[in-house]
Amino acid sequence: EACFGLGEAVVSGQITPDSYVVEKNPRSILDVNVEKQTRGLFRAITGGNEWQEIKEPKASSQVLTKVQILELADFVLKIEKHYGKPQDIEWALSENKFFILQGRPITTL
Repeated sequence: EACFGLGEAVVSGQITPDSYVVEKNPRSILDVNVEKQTRGLFRAITGGNEWQEIKEPKASSQVLTKVQILELADFVLKIEKHYGKPQDIEWALSENKFFILQGRPITTL
């Protein structure tokens, strides 16, 4: 899943993120669901976070490109392989570089 801005907007239920489903082998994108995001939570220049309006056409655009989706999937699969079980991964994208923030085993499968 992906949103514009900070993921807290998704966690708090304030926005609905885009969702992507990727086949593990062979690696391919099975489903893309783009959600209109008219606002996002961003770091404020003065510190803390603030809600900002997201204008069209960006509000209706896909958050991650196909190349980014597959790059992120590669990271997730490497983490899953390392731990030997499916993982719930929290991540960030800044200046076109992915950062893995947190991972934990998925226990609801």
